[in-house]
Amino acid sequence: MPIKNLMRRRGPADAYAYAVFIEICATAVHHVIVNTRAANVVSNFLKDKVPEVWVADRYGGQNGHARVRQICLAHLLRDAQYAIDEGDKTFAPAFKTLLLRAIAIGRRRPTLKDSTLRQYQAELDRKLDPLLAKPPKNQAARKLFTACPIPTTAPNAPSDHPSSSEKSPAPSHQNGGARLYAAAASVIATGRLNKKSALQAINDVIAPNAVPAAA
Repeated sequence: MPIKNLMRRRGPADAYAYAVFIEICATAVHHVIVNTRAANVVSNFLKDKVPEVWVADRYGGQNGHARVRQICLAHLLRDAQYAIDEGDKTFAPAFKTLLLRAIAIGRRRPTLKDSTLRQYQAELDRKLDPLLAKPPKNQAARKLFTACPIPTTAPNAPSDHPSSSEKSPAPSHQNGGARLYAAAASVIATGRLNKKSALQAINDVIAPNAVPAAA
């Protein structure tokens, strides 16, 4: 199953700084709040499982967790705009157009057939190949160039545009508060994916004889 991982650093650069990991798949959301961005946070979450696709930013700790590594399109779009603002007039503008196309396809993905998605993937690859023929001279564009190619359009991959889970309020700096917040946020966000209110999702967990949702 494809998984999208969001990682957000919170707090000042001192002993109270922490990272919020949000792992999202088609049926569930899992929050982890720790004081490290190390790769073992993800490894401990996955155990021995290997997702089909891992969607995340370009941080090194996100590498090697799945069969396919997909860079978050929102991060790439931000970097493309930065390269344009820094004066690149060749690679970044064309790459941004391609990204916007990929994002538009992604938003329609639940309604598209697998065969149609494969056609779109081939289309994106064809348009990307000429862009990769020659590294750009602009420094910001060259950095973006290293993040290619365009990610997969796997039919059941998690959405790659900003998720409502990213908008959750910041948790307490205390370890106990962070764990409680992460547990509550996981339950509520998973409920939202399954069209349940926060109250319904929490009730499902604490109700007697509650049956865990299938993974």
